[in-house]
Amino acid sequence: MPELKGKERDILLSFASRVDRNDPGALNNLGVLYYRKGIYDEAIVQFKEALKIDSRFDLARENLHYLFAETKMEDPDVCRWQKEVEKDPGNQEAILRLGTSYQNMGRLKEASDMLGKVVSANPDNYMARIHLGSALKAMGLHQQALEHYLCAQDRVGNSAVFHTDLGEIYYNLGRTDEAITELLASIKLDADYWRSHFLLSFAYGDIGHLQEALEESRTASRLNPSFQNTEANLALSNDSGEGNDPTASRNMAKEVPSLESVSFTLGAAYRERGYYKEALKELKKALLDMPEKDRVYIEIGKVHLSEGAETEALKSFLKALEENPENAEGFGLCGCIYHLQQQYRRAGICYLQAFRLNSADADIMNNLGVLLYQAGLLEDAERMFKKGLNLSLYNLELNYNFLECNLLKEEYLMAENLIQRLEAFVGKSAILYEKRAILHYKLNRMTLALFDIESALTFDRNYADALYLKGLICLREENFDGAIEAVLEAGKICPKYKGFHFFLAVDEHIKSDPVRVPNTLPVEPDDELIEILQAGVNRRFDKIKDFLLSIVEEGIREVDNVDNMSEGKSAEETGSARPAANGAKTGKVPAAGETGNVDLLEEIRFDL
Repeated sequence: MPELKGKERDILLSFASRVDRNDPGALNNLGVLYYRKGIYDEAIVQFKEALKIDSRFDLARENLHYLFAETKMEDPDVCRWQKEVEKDPGNQEAILRLGTSYQNMGRLKEASDMLGKVVSANPDNYMARIHLGSALKAMGLHQQALEHYLCAQDRVGNSAVFHTDLGEIYYNLGRTDEAITELLASIKLDADYWRSHFLLSFAYGDIGHLQEALEESRTASRLNPSFQNTEANLALSNDSGEGNDPTASRNMAKEVPSLESVSFTLGAAYRERGYYKEALKELKKALLDMPEKDRVYIEIGKVHLSEGAETEALKSFLKALEENPENAEGFGLCGCIYHLQQQYRRAGICYLQAFRLNSADADIMNNLGVLLYQAGLLEDAERMFKKGLNLSLYNLELNYNFLECNLLKEEYLMAENLIQRLEAFVGKSAILYEKRAILHYKLNRMTLALFDIESALTFDRNYADALYLKGLICLREENFDGAIEAVLEAGKICPKYKGFHFFLAVDEHIKSDPVRVPNTLPVEPDDELIEILQAGVNRRFDKIKDFLLSIVEEGIREVDNVDNMSEGKSAEETGSARPAANGAKTGKVPAAGETGNVDLLEEIRFDL
């Protein structure tokens, strides 16, 4: 952060008296300005003031969490109440305040510990119940959260936020009818609370009320300023300062690495900017002076993955797990590599362990959902996608994958709802035009489908999936020359249609292009994989415990063996062969001259 001269600092601080102190959006944006200028204490004040005015202002709360995570600052309120508790350990009010201060920082485990002490001492303290339930909900512990919310219901039953949170809990527990009841109660109390409408659209979709789901989604898009006015409210994680990046919530939710080592900080910065040689040099220094070596190995693995060196990346991630078997990110990244290498049992075990360690990571929920769908556990997959969306509304992979689920099961009204929702916060794009074209094609609206395909190609002339679909539309319209021309053009770009694929969530600094995998496994999933996945989604993690040690030990032994093999061996001989490009293809890539024998339209013959 730049050093501010006294005069410049005074000018910036004077802004606090010039903005509307009753406008939470203005206070949030002032907090962002202060943060970017390095005036962190004043930024904290502005975010907290915004939340006092509007406790539902989620962006200000996320910005506050992000500030604490990035700067490693301690909330002044935490310091204050810690002293009060040390002075008087029986002061329930001070313990409650300390717990809520931890909650404001995003330190949920410490928050739940403090708040739990208050509830144990005074079960009738409804504010402690609500805050504890909220912390547990954020940690993914929905059944425990429900118990505390129900205990406080009589005291806060006239709050729209309370009914919305309770509806969200019911929804995540699969109790959809009760979720709808609570969400309707919230809307009756406050029809302008967008979260109620947003969650209600999912609940209606689950029970087949698709027209109502579409209407609720439209209402949420109209009411939510993050959907409708991306310039109005700023997010800290968007370093460009050009508005709220919808993909940023994923990054906010992740724990920020330790800044104890200057070399570590430099290495991470070099990696994000694409200077991989310099990044590795600094990170290797960090291994010598940073106590949390697992974090360093994670960064080194990300550098290797960015360079396409999967074996080296996997080796680093496994070393991170050797150092710290509780590193959720390490298991998640190992799961991604095993997933792309078609080692599905290992991928499933890694994802489930990551989910056990951090059940509030939307990316892990996304990738686990993808594997569940590929294995044929469709309902479990959809449930996992929806849980992830409840945690991270703007997670693009989750949104696209949930849309894909609805297209595949021919829930067209719900698919239209989801496309509209995606357009509301990411704008127009080639892939969304292509998805809408698929929808029109399936509903036999060929003119509209062709219009959307041309719109997709306006965004990206080399978008092969759109060209394949254009060929199929031309074929339906008996325009055979147009069909042949489109398919041949698509084949030059990519020999295979990839439209009905799912997206894996991988750090955007590692993979700039979407990482796609097919919607089914190339072979029938074995009983062991199904058993492991079903046990995991039912939170019976004892089933995977015995596999974890062997995965780390065997994985390291295998990558060491690959290193020791002669360089002259081919990828197929070493067993490390994997698809080229961005990891999207998991089948055999046709050799030169083989494409003439491939039916390029075969994968997109929907219902001719």
